[in-house]
Amino acid sequence: TMSAGRTSAYELGFNVELSKQMAVQAALWVKDMDQLTTASTYSSGIYEYKVAKNGDFGSALGFDVTLELRGKLITSTVQYTYSTAKASSAYDEAAFGNIYVDAPQQEYLMPYDRTHDLTLSLYTTKLPFGLNAGLTGFFQSGYPYTALYTYAGGDKIAEDLKNKNGKRSPNTLSFNLSISKDIRFGESKLSMGMNIFNIFDKPYAVDVHRLTGKVDDPGSYYNNKIGYEYAASFYDRPWMSSNNREINFFIGIAFN
Repeated sequence: TMSAGRTSAYELGFNVELSKQMAVQAALWVKDMDQLTTASTYSSGIYEYKVAKNGDFGSALGFDVTLELRGKLITSTVQYTYSTAKASSAYDEAAFGNIYVDAPQQEYLMPYDRTHDLTLSLYTTKLPFGLNAGLTGFFQSGYPYTALYTYAGGDKIAEDLKNKNGKRSPNTLSFNLSISKDIRFGESKLSMGMNIFNIFDKPYAVDVHRLTGKVDDPGSYYNNKIGYEYAASFYDRPWMSSNNREINFFIGIAFN
């Protein structure tokens, strides 16, 4: 009784070489999605059950701009994306979750939405001693999430469903550096170097506690349970942040 989901996509773009040293790419795109999978709730005596159907919908729009500069010493690329993604459900199975009443559907910001995405890349082979180096920096908007709030004097907790995905996690900002040197032996090549990730040693948030929007503070509702329901180390969760500075050394041999 169901049909396939449907997506209509429209895109307009161009790719122009302004000179031998400069090129620009840009694109504007729109996507409209409908007939996605959702579910309806039915009752039979004391039981309730759900039946899958077509009904969810969504939309996405944005634009991409890329600027490439080919210098004699340094080649650089700057890429920026603005986008927004909304839908009536984040994924198919969400319709089978804790939804007990049928209500009018509406689009809201999706958890995978990233409004701003900026990447900078610099590369050169002209350093002293024959060194090659590449620097990459990226910035990205935080992900949307539905906040939690406390009530009844702080004894109870609930989701702010009137503002679905109304909060955003902290933005992401990081820089990586790669340095290498090639040594040739006839037609073979030995490469050695190192990659430095998060060179400024500033971890960014991968996940946050929805009550506070912070990585290291779950909120008083949860902190009050430490020592009673949870151990003192229960909220020590290093995986909620990216890694600190990391340095990897490598050696590669290419035979020709």
